[in-house]
Amino acid sequence: MDIAVSLVASLVVEGGKFVLRSITSKMRRCWHGETIGDATGPPVKVAEHIPGPSIRDHTTSSERMAGVLELLHEDEVRRIGIWGMGGVGKSYLVKNLNNKLSITSSSSRQPFSLVIWATVSKTTSSRQLDAKNLQNKLADRLNLKDEETMERTARQISKRLRREKFLLILDDVWEDINLDLVGIPRPENHLGSKIILTSRSLDVCRTMMTDVEVKVEVLTDEEAWELFKEHAGEVADLQSIKPLAVTVCKECGKLPLALITVGSAMRRKTQVGLWEDAIDELRMSRPSIHGIEPNLYSSLKLSYDSLQNEKLKSCFLYCCLYPEDYSILISELVECWWAEGLIGEQLAYHAALNRGIALIESLKDSCLLETGDADNSIKMHGVVRDVAIWIAACAGPESKFLVQANVGVIRLSEVELQRNLERVSLMRNSIKVLPDQEIECPKVISMFLQYNSFLQKIPESFLRGFAALKVMNLGGTQIRSLPVSLLRLRDLRALLLRSCNHLEELPPLGSLTKLNILDLHDTSIKQLPEGMDQLTSLRKLDLSYTLNLDFVLAETVSKLTSLEFLDMTGSGYRWLIEQRPPQLYFEIYLQERHTERRATLDDLQSLQRLSVLCLCLHDTVKAFEKCDVYWIQRLKTFRCSMGLTYSPRDIARPMERDLSGDGTEWFISHATSLAFDNCRNLHEVLENLVVNRVDCFADMKILTLKDAMLNEGSNAKFDLLPNLEELYLDNIGKLKSLSVLADRLGLSFPRLEVLVVTGCNELENLFFLGDRITSLPKLSKIKVDTCVHLNELFQCFPGSAKGHAAAAAAPNLRAAHLSGLPRLQRLCRREESWQSLEQLEVTRCPSLKKLPFGTVNGNSIKKIKGDAHWWSEVHWDTGDMKLYFDRHFKETPDLQANLGM
Repeated sequence: MDIAVSLVASLVVEGGKFVLRSITSKMRRCWHGETIGDATGPPVKVAEHIPGPSIRDHTTSSERMAGVLELLHEDEVRRIGIWGMGGVGKSYLVKNLNNKLSITSSSSRQPFSLVIWATVSKTTSSRQLDAKNLQNKLADRLNLKDEETMERTARQISKRLRREKFLLILDDVWEDINLDLVGIPRPENHLGSKIILTSRSLDVCRTMMTDVEVKVEVLTDEEAWELFKEHAGEVADLQSIKPLAVTVCKECGKLPLALITVGSAMRRKTQVGLWEDAIDELRMSRPSIHGIEPNLYSSLKLSYDSLQNEKLKSCFLYCCLYPEDYSILISELVECWWAEGLIGEQLAYHAALNRGIALIESLKDSCLLETGDADNSIKMHGVVRDVAIWIAACAGPESKFLVQANVGVIRLSEVELQRNLERVSLMRNSIKVLPDQEIECPKVISMFLQYNSFLQKIPESFLRGFAALKVMNLGGTQIRSLPVSLLRLRDLRALLLRSCNHLEELPPLGSLTKLNILDLHDTSIKQLPEGMDQLTSLRKLDLSYTLNLDFVLAETVSKLTSLEFLDMTGSGYRWLIEQRPPQLYFEIYLQERHTERRATLDDLQSLQRLSVLCLCLHDTVKAFEKCDVYWIQRLKTFRCSMGLTYSPRDIARPMERDLSGDGTEWFISHATSLAFDNCRNLHEVLENLVVNRVDCFADMKILTLKDAMLNEGSNAKFDLLPNLEELYLDNIGKLKSLSVLADRLGLSFPRLEVLVVTGCNELENLFFLGDRITSLPKLSKIKVDTCVHLNELFQCFPGSAKGHAAAAAAPNLRAAHLSGLPRLQRLCRREESWQSLEQLEVTRCPSLKKLPFGTVNGNSIKKIKGDAHWWSEVHWDTGDMKLYFDRHFKETPDLQANLGM
């Protein structure tokens, strides 16, 4: 009605005729959101310019904004979520988007008649008040008069916006917004209108039902340096300052807010000592540099404050115990949370792991954690970690955390170990000696000393002051034994001794009755410590790769009634199916050394809570035909290696393992993971399965074949392993393509996620893409190493159907590691196969000169690693493409550097 009145008022008569041109002009202005001369209030602009720095000279941000502009022209995209960690530049992006639209407001390229910007920031503890604040901002922007109630204001806003084709930009959203309560028409019911929101939380975007989520990442190295110099000034390029300035810039973790804050604080400072002090302060996570605490740390702390509960906050803070840029194994982290009681001590192992993963995902969605570099790992952004340490150690009246991880500590000072501490991390340092005295730290519940590679002894007196300790990690040290004072830690829940290669014995552990987790992976123990049978609370026992372990007492195993997880992968202990007279040399040898009854697979049957079992079977498969091992069916995970595996170092190894017997088929039927290692008759076993099997092995998720020959034989008529998720092949002879193995077993790999191929020197390609395998839809990771004849990863089979020719070989492949492939010339002829690839690492592949990346399918790439010489010889279609991918390339450290890590 207002528009109609305005139009009528604008009609004029010239010589008895209406001026149509004037009406058309007024209508066009109206369509673009301008009020047309009515008296209800000042005109409403199509878009208002918001002051701020321009995006013009920032390549990555410009590309990201161009992508968002494209989304605005897609009809099916009505709600867009832009998310990322605090200070990464989300507001900067949408401000520039708003300003670009304000410039084109009178242009035919402008898709909206009205663009509204509103900062939503959470300012109260009441959702109702926050909604009211947002409503007031919208009413002011639309020049609407004040109403007495939210309902009336909502009707006014809704009525006004329904006349428009609007774009609503909501910046800094912390929780879902009730659009109906505020009066915002739903875009899906108001065609042509759209909503953009920015948030630190992906979960908020999901709750707001966004159609597309765009994550804003940190800057590239080059952009970070330019932004830092912009704020630090010319001093950053001075010869005496530049190396230090580069280091300070690096400590900012490519986070724009950190670069701006620290760069501004160092502006025009020409004294070398000031820059060196800044480096020390940043590395020690101390916010003494001007502006860091109010502008940076306090801003990022809002993400911590918004976490749902205190337990989740504690889980987040726990992550700062690990070094900067350190990839934390998810299983290790969750086990520590579990042992401390942060995620429910009464939960079963699988339930605790699932719960921990859910919490990690929540922290990742809040941009407080990110995916790590290693498989199944996470890490903290350096600045986020600094804020966590600041919260944990400095924000309260007393410091509760001592975090000096990977900072070159040589000697632990008694002064630093204060009574009020709760968690201590001194991991990855060069500590040689610990204080040989009792230091009272009665509140410490977690202590990290792992990977102090020079530490050889834990003094007897040292542990006496840590009576409340629940988690102790001494992994990767050179300790040979543990002190008896360990037995006084009656509340200890997790004893982690992983990769203590020199550790040969432990004191009797019977008094540690609350112990839940004992990790002895890759230690040199020869038998389990005394008192193990009293550990009735033990949930997880990791004895993997204990090569010297040659005896396990049957009575000990059967009394671990709470045990849920037993891993003896690669252990020297030789499992038999049941008790029987010694037959082989090693059995006679061991019987002479140990007169007690040794544990067999049959002894594990009484462990009713056991859900994960990983071991190496040294008995013949024929033994299964005579024994009752059907209890294995109740396990959630059963991983078994069969054939030649690891042996005690002082016993001669047998040459091969016989797999003949009907028990093999039963065994494969019930294993979720199976490894065949140097097994005699493997070809006959496969042939038997192919010819006689009438249904598939549905439980098998992981298959490993090592040191074997794959001879020609019959092909299966159906997929024997339809649920296979991981495939590992090592030194398989007579194998020219994995498609040959696929044909033998009828495999189509619909669920394959991980593929690792090593030392298959006759291999020419990984797969023929043809009628059986047209693509690998779920493959996310490939690692191929030392296959000297491999010339292509995926090769199109000449006889493939035309309809398959354009299919992407691996549409969801995210990581590829290629090494030692001297003849590899191409990855695949189908460039569209690499639309999701994020990480590519290439070493010792001199013939690979062309990468199948272009402007369309190269957008997902985040990291390319390789040697500089190889990278310099890669061919590109255009110079712009080379410049684009140069930003993502990082030179691989040389071999000596890797060995020194």
